[in-house]
Amino acid sequence: MVQSTPYNPPIQPWPKDFKELLPLNEAFVSIQGEGRFAGTPALFLRFNYCNLGCTWCDTRFTWDKDKIEKGETLTPAQIAELAVRLIDEASLAPDNVHVVLTGGEPMLHQDRLPKLVELMRNAGFNFFEIETNGLIVPNNNMLKSIDWWNCSPKLSNNGLALSKNINANAIRIIAFTDKADFKFVVTSPEDIDEIITNYLPLIPKYSVMLMPEGFTRAKQLRATPWVKEAAERNGFRFSPRLHILKWGNERKR
Repeated sequence: MVQSTPYNPPIQPWPKDFKELLPLNEAFVSIQGEGRFAGTPALFLRFNYCNLGCTWCDTRFTWDKDKIEKGETLTPAQIAELAVRLIDEASLAPDNVHVVLTGGEPMLHQDRLPKLVELMRNAGFNFFEIETNGLIVPNNNMLKSIDWWNCSPKLSNNGLALSKNINANAIRIIAFTDKADFKFVVTSPEDIDEIITNYLPLIPKYSVMLMPEGFTRAKQLRATPWVKEAAERNGFRFSPRLHILKWGNERKR
């Protein structure tokens, strides 16, 4: 019998010292497409590098050593200035926009992100979301800086072992903020059993959201009925992925 080759994500190593800079891959104004705040006007700040590397990841350009884009390495002040300019160009007010810190895995930069949040709050932004895989324990400054945690713990459908996908201490701390949703990308009914077995001991059921995997509109629409039904049957919530339904995998949308 021929054995399949184990998945080994081609993760680009990150610098040992960022010299107080942040590796910004892209910044753009859109709407939050997922979770509790779906439909809310949002400024996305996407940072390079990831500590996981899922098989189905749709932002491999932030971490795959064969596909990673350099982006810009900027100071928090430079990114705050860019944010103000983007919001102004979009004719929006900073206090009406959610700032979404995403990646990659933005928590790799938690020693520098609170300074960025501070500068952006001074510029009029007042609500900060972070999208994280829940593998990194937040420090105190980060816990104080973030208004909402969009935590997306990973299941074995990402090609990796449970030991690589879960950090129970980090998950508990994020859940304890009571400012978190836990969004799971699901590909099959077996994923629901995995959530119940591995994550419900750590997080409250009401904070669980199910999202269909897929970065095309057609795949989302095919999967939505059974994912929505599974959410209802298990007392979870269903989250659409509005950006994919409207724009597919188009960048900066």
